[in-house]
Amino acid sequence: SLACLVIGGCNFLLLDEPLSHLDIPSRNQFEVALSDFPGTILAVTHDRYFISRFANQVWHIENGILERSGAPKQDLY
Repeated sequence: SLACLVIGGCNFLLLDEPLSHLDIPSRNQFEVALSDFPGTILAVTHDRYFISRFANQVWHIENGILERSGAPKQDLY
């Protein structure tokens, strides 16, 4: 499905926990495909490894307030 969207000219992906059901080889291939995607990706995930590899910004809700932070690599470990 992801390949069909990209071939069709999709430039925005909204992903909800995209890696939670994948085995390790499938996850690796999915990450390769995402790294080659030229558009914008908005991913909802709790996977800190995925966030540290792909996120430019992290948005989180705390006390009912949406907050945005920059690159998350320092904050997640």
